[in-house]
Amino acid sequence: MKLRVDAKPDSVKDYKEFQFGWIIFAVILPIQLLITYLFINDLGDKPFGILGFSLVTSFLILTYFCFYGLTTTVSKEKITIVYGIGFPRRTININEVKSVEVVESPWYYGWGIRFFPKGILYNITGTKGVELQLTDREDVIRIGSKEPFQLKLEIKKRIK
Repeated sequence: MKLRVDAKPDSVKDYKEFQFGWIIFAVILPIQLLITYLFINDLGDKPFGILGFSLVTSFLILTYFCFYGLTTTVSKEKITIVYGIGFPRRTININEVKSVEVVESPWYYGWGIRFFPKGILYNITGTKGVELQLTDREDVIRIGSKEPFQLKLEIKKRIK
């Protein structure tokens, strides 16, 4: 009888973090409820018609689907940042990452996809995250995270 010993794989498991975007619901849901109330009761100087109400409601529902959460995935080859159902999305090759640091953004940098003085921010809630310096650019990419130290560790494990 022959015993088989499998070699340990050199790859690390993919890391995935999901953050729920409660802020989008806290801001947009009351607006949607107000618009629905005004439409149902035919209130206002220029009440919504069915077409206007349908367009506004469709836009708000699309916004919910696109920005209900942020998923950050770190694999052996890349970092993927995905909002909601998959659009918008950003992919960064691990071999392009020069350094990674834990950072805290000021509250006024906001949420969503934002340009800030040093680069671009991908955030859904909170102010903590990691900042990536890439080899081929001056500006940075900042990714919001509820576990920034763990995200930094996972990225550092994969940087060569």
